[in-house]
Amino acid sequence: MVQIVVAEDELWLRSELVEMIEQIGEGFEIVGEAMDGEDAWNMIHELWPAILVTDIRMPRRDGLELIRDIEEAGLPIVSIIVSGYDDFSYAQQAVRYGVSEYLLKPLMKEELKDALHRSLNRMAMFKEMQGYLKQIVSFLEQMHEWDAKKRLAKLTSILNEIRKLQSARPGTRRTILEIFAGKLTELIKGDKMSCELPARPAWDHHDDILRYFQSLLETLTLQTNQSANAEIRAVIRKATDYIESHYMQQLTLVKIAQVANLSPSYFGYLFKQHTNQSFVNYLNGVRIQKAKALLVEDDIKVYEAAEMVGFISLPYFNRVFKALTDMTPNDFRKGMGL
Repeated sequence: MVQIVVAEDELWLRSELVEMIEQIGEGFEIVGEAMDGEDAWNMIHELWPAILVTDIRMPRRDGLELIRDIEEAGLPIVSIIVSGYDDFSYAQQAVRYGVSEYLLKPLMKEELKDALHRSLNRMAMFKEMQGYLKQIVSFLEQMHEWDAKKRLAKLTSILNEIRKLQSARPGTRRTILEIFAGKLTELIKGDKMSCELPARPAWDHHDDILRYFQSLLETLTLQTNQSANAEIRAVIRKATDYIESHYMQQLTLVKIAQVANLSPSYFGYLFKQHTNQSFVNYLNGVRIQKAKALLVEDDIKVYEAAEMVGFISLPYFNRVFKALTDMTPNDFRKGMGL
């Protein structure tokens, strides 16, 4: 599946884009919906999508700033702008920042479909880097399940593979190492304990790089103790309580991370570790349970139930409902004798 994040501050336009992409299908999958550029930036570092579809004018960080930051960070993401501004200066900046497509509103589904397929060609050059980033995410998610010897072996294996990386994109190896170091550092700081971090190397000598990452890993391991785990459990409980009370609102990982007073990426990691599911899957599970309670009322229509529990797209609600219950909402109602 080709994973996509959509960034658009207007709810109805974002919903329209999401629905178009879902109708296109063909291996394209929405993994995140952002209400502004800052939200999108955090989602990118949490989800590592292959494609970003974004508006230009958004609060906190606009679409051009977002694409510029992606380009400057060397992230392996293809960017598509969908804008209401037929302005040459905007298009010129977009090209300078490496945008793949610049589409104008109102947008037809076929236009978006063609743009997504053209983007597949550009994605080929990012494929290798995406693979390493997925390995890093997997390592960060699983390392607490391993003993120290296995963690070190896995870390060494990943670094040796990155060392052999051959890519046409300048600075790719350095970018991957910076991201990896940043994620480990974020996990260390997220434990809210005082610690001295090792100085970052110049990324030129493999032995220095290996020693640096080993030191980070040792620091993180030392910080894992019983009191920290108790604090984390309390934070996750606070987050799940908030979801239970506000599931009908437009909740995002960024919003719940703010409630928990953690960075989005660290919160997403902790949430998955302690609930055995991603934030999105947990939220969908709560919403579907609430929807089932509504659907037993014969005066509530399916689309009304979907809206009441926080879904902005009926097709997406139907798909999630079936995935979690093995039946459509209508089949569920029939089974209840309605």
